[in-house]
Formats: sequence, structure tokens, C-alpha cells
Amino acid sequence: MKTIEVLIVTRSVFFQQGLGALLESLPQISRVKATRDLQSAFTLIEEHQPRIVLLDETLLGKDPKPALEQIRSLSPETSRVLLTDDVQKMELILTHAEAVCIKGISPDALASTVMNLMDSKGD
Repeated sequence: MKTIEVLIVTRSVFFQQGLGALLESLPQISRVKATRDLQSAFTLIEEHQPRIVLLDETLLGKDPKPALEQIRSLSPETSRVLLTDDVQKMELILTHAEAVCIKGISPDALASTVMNLMDSKGD
């Protein structure tokens, strides 16, 4: 079984496909997986220990911290990137995630964020 390097967690099929295509185009990433619900994400994270998880904040409810901490407990080496619409939450969430990106970020900026996290994990 191949290791999942990046897991995308969002209900939006359009968002999954767009992010997946972008990430799969990067030569340093060999395996991208997507899921549409948080429980499946927890299972995949525990089984595959991905290097990076991109999480749509809308799946996490009003307080994303418990889900982010659960991911940390399931896979301590996994970097958590939260995708949000709310600029106001960025600073608060950065204490629980390695990166926060505003939805609508340019593809180049998102790719740069992911690659920086991959590099920081020893790739």
C-alpha cells in the first residue's frame, strides 16, 4: 500500500478535484487522497499517517481546535493546513495548525505552502 502524502478533506468535489490536480502536478508529491467527511479523514490519517492534511474549516464546526488536536494525536508528524474563509480566525487557528490558507489563495501560493511544509518534514 502506497503512503498517502497529502490528504484533502472537504465536502466540495470541485475543491477536491482542483486541489488534487494541483498537488499531483508537483513532482515532490507522489500520492494524494481526498475524503468528504471528518470521520473518514480520521481513519485515513490513523492508517496512513500522511505528511500533510488540508482541511476545509466548514467540516470542523464552530471550534476547529478539537478536530485539529485529534489529528495531532492520531498522527503527530502530520502537518495540518486549515482552509478557511474567515481571515479573523487565522491567528487563533495558527496555534493549532501548521498553516492557514484563505480559500481562493492562488495555486502558486498554496503549492508553495505545501512544499515548505514537505521540506520542513525532512523531504
